[in-house]
Amino acid sequence: MHTYAIKSISQTDREAMQQKLDQLAKPIAGLGRLEELAVTIAGIQHQPELSVSKRCCLVFAADHGVASEGVSATPQKVTAIQSVNLLNGHTAAGAMAASVHCGLEVIDMGVRASLPDKRIIHRKIRWGTRDMLVEPAMTRDEAQQSIETGREVAKQAIADGNRVLLLGELGIANTTAAAAILAARYALSPAQTVGYGSNISEKRYQHKIDVVTQALHKWQPASDDALEILRTVGGYEIGGNAGAIIGAAEEGVPIILDGFISYAALSLAELLVPGIEQHVIASHASKESGTALVTNLLNINPLLDLNLAVGEGTGALLVLPLIDAIQSVLTQMNTQTDMQFGYQP
Repeated sequence: MHTYAIKSISQTDREAMQQKLDQLAKPIAGLGRLEELAVTIAGIQHQPELSVSKRCCLVFAADHGVASEGVSATPQKVTAIQSVNLLNGHTAAGAMAASVHCGLEVIDMGVRASLPDKRIIHRKIRWGTRDMLVEPAMTRDEAQQSIETGREVAKQAIADGNRVLLLGELGIANTTAAAAILAARYALSPAQTVGYGSNISEKRYQHKIDVVTQALHKWQPASDDALEILRTVGGYEIGGNAGAIIGAAEEGVPIILDGFISYAALSLAELLVPGIEQHVIASHASKESGTALVTNLLNINPLLDLNLAVGEGTGALLVLPLIDAIQSVLTQMNTQTDMQFGYQP
């Protein structure tokens, strides 16, 4: 198994940022979680100011063999269709990215179709994973490859000048894989992690729980072996998300997660690199029913709760206006010294 050396969090820069915020002409901690956001970014970036103007959302795309079990209301071909639509600005994330001045990259990790569009980063490992109910979703080498690919893509985005990364994904049936990963990782019942995904019916929801339950019973991946969990019940784009989290942490660049799928990826990354959860920003409390339980286990606190269930990076993109807002406050707001007063708690 590969070993990774991530940068430490700079307590000095966290404290310097908090001091800067405390000196502004407002009550101490008056901007609440916006202040926490600025302090988090300063600690990750190792500087007492924010560098956030150039940012990119990395959308990892792959198909899932388990889709053949009827766990999703959406046909599998949508993964390929939306991979191109996203770059054309015609998906939810594509439209949002333009509005918040964020770059977009789509990485084909395992879409079950040929994607000749030259704008797509072609890293196809296989034409979709295998059906986890019949055989392991991937080989161990493929699991490692998916993580390394995500790591390399993140590092290239950083080399291109991006100072904030965002995670996204495309993959019909990937909430099934994510639910299986989280149930395996934390020894939870699938009923605790399986949600309604693409707004499926109650009948399909119960079937989805059964599929995850049977797959986990069949393969019984060890809860402390990230590659084994990914191999048996994972997805290539989820491995890509995990690798991107690691790559960003190695470079000291904050990465904004996007809900349930990326939280499953973080659960794997945290096994490979303990403490890596300190290097991420959790965007939103996904509509998926297991999110609250899982974010508590991961010790992360999502900024938003908007009942989102689209994926693609939508929740992560909605955090950028918050980052831009606190950046404007830091650069334009008067200090207490400017206003010639001080607070006396």
